[in-house]
Order: sequence, then C-alpha cells, then structure tokens
Amino acid sequence: MGFISGTKGYHMVKISIAALIYKSTRFAEWLYDSIHEFTPLVRSGEAEFFFIANDPTEKLVAFLEQKGYPYYVNHNPRRTEEELFRLGYGTPEYIHRVYRGWNQAILRAKGELVVLLNSDNYVSPDWLENMLKYMGRDKVVCSQLVERKHPKYDVFPGAYHAEFGSLPDNFDKQGFLQFVLRQKITGLRQGGAYMPCMLYKDQAAEVGLYPEGNLAGNSFNDVVGYGDEVFFNKLARIGVQHVTALDSIVYHLKEGEMDFDVAAEPGVDQRSAELFSRGAEHLEKAVHCFYEAINLEPGITAKSVEALNIIDVIKKYDAFQKMKSEVVAGMVKK
Repeated sequence: MGFISGTKGYHMVKISIAALIYKSTRFAEWLYDSIHEFTPLVRSGEAEFFFIANDPTEKLVAFLEQKGYPYYVNHNPRRTEEELFRLGYGTPEYIHRVYRGWNQAILRAKGELVVLLNSDNYVSPDWLENMLKYMGRDKVVCSQLVERKHPKYDVFPGAYHAEFGSLPDNFDKQGFLQFVLRQKITGLRQGGAYMPCMLYKDQAAEVGLYPEGNLAGNSFNDVVGYGDEVFFNKLARIGVQHVTALDSIVYHLKEGEMDFDVAAEPGVDQRSAELFSRGAEHLEKAVHCFYEAINLEPGITAKSVEALNIIDVIKKYDAFQKMKSEVVAGMVKK
C-alpha cells in the first residue's frame, strides 16, 4: 500500500470520506472537485477525503500523484470462480475485489466516522452536514440518490429518477443543483440505498466489515446474500438501523467508472468521448420510444413523436405482410 497526502497542515480528523477508483482520471477529477466544492469540513481539515486506488492502472496512480490527491493503493489477489466458491463467495468475480477495496477504505480511515461513496457520484451542498445531523451509534445514514434510467430502481431502492447526464463531461451541474433545491426535505426514511453511507469505524470492525463477496449457496452462480445487504444486516444485529437522509442528495451517473481520462487538450479523444456520449443518449431515447410504441394499451395514443413514427412503420410493415400473404394465397389457389 502507498499513500500520498494532499492535506495542508495537521487537524484532528473526525470524518473520513473515501471512494474507490480504478482507472479513470476524469472520474477521479470529477468526484474530487465535487467533494471539495460542497464539503466545507474537508476544506477546514475536520474531514479528510481520499481514494482507494483499487488495482489501479499506472496512468491513474501517476495522475493522482501529479494532482496531489490523497490516495492509498490496494492490490487484490486474482482468484478463480472455483477458489471464491470454496471461500463461500458467489458471482460476480469482480465484486470480491470491490468489497476488499471498501474494507481497506474503512481500515485506512483516520476519523471515527467513515463515509463511503462511488466514483460515479456527485454530491450537493450540505450533503455531509445533513448526514451528520442524524448520525448516532444506532444508525448507518445513507444519502438520497438521484439516478438515471430509473423506473423503477434497477440499482438502488428508493432513488429519485432524473436525467442530468451519463458522463462527467455531459453532466448538467446546474440542472442537478436546481433539482436538489426543489426536492430537499428534512427527515429520514427507513432503508434505502447502501451508498453513500456514513457509519462508525469501530462498529464496522465489530461486525467484521463487508464480506469479501456475495455469499454463495449451492454453486458459484447461486447467490444467497449480496455483500452490502449482508453487511447492513450485521450492523442491524448490533442495533444499528439503516436510514436515508432525505436532505443529503447525491447524483449517481449509474455508469460505473469506465475508462475515461482527462484530456490533455481538446482533441480527438475528447471529441470521440462527446460523440460516444451523444450517440449513447440517442440510442437510449430510441429504445425508450420503441418500448413505448410496442407496449401501448389498445386505444391509448403514444406521447412522443418518435413513438408515433415507430407505430406508423409497424402498421405499414403489417399491411405489407398482409398484402404479401394475400398474393401468395392467391397464387396457391390458382
């Protein structure tokens, strides 16, 4: 493990905020900027932020060092599916390395409180303070997520649905921040997403941290317990309940990190990324309209022009097939 400190001077750290990063310099920069803009406690030194560079590329480590971002390097053993099953873990193989990374984040934390979040998260004003105000030794407090491609959930339960971009470079920051102002309410909800989460370091250690993978049943592909659920259930058994802070709002790109780098200057790579992003958004819209068209109830009119066009194409195709069948039937009769 290696560590590069990006902090100024010495302060008593009370809260440790950590994220896993694997290869994307652009996601690292995007998240780091978000944390530093909207987390005054990091700027004052009462909280720290660091990355766990989890099986990172050399390019990523060089970037973190060059930028002065605090980080630890974590190298994981590569185990086969058979080896993981013998240890009691199930599919997918990569999640074994993810949970090992989260455990390192908890163990490396200097603060008594630990906050874990994903590298495709973007925080909002007061996100940390609004977790902290509800925090007690009887709670693990999670943020209210806003997710793309929602209905209904797919990744994290209880998320709001909104579309503010799929990559750091097409993220609609102002749109997201305005949404936060409209949606933010004081209060807690039972359960919710499992990350971002705030927990006590000693309580996490007491229950044995995250399991190093999803729990397997009769085979590697038979998952009987997902790692984050298992961890939260262990916390519940020592009296720590899972709650969501409705005024700590965080956006989730829902794309994972991907291999997306900071461009040295606008050029071919950046234009390619922008074209890819626009193409992906057009494809997503086309698929949505197609499903709208083919799943309409009888007598209900499509809402979008695109869906109406798809219905028109389907009708023309059906008419053509009917005409072709009639021609063939006529030839057979002759």
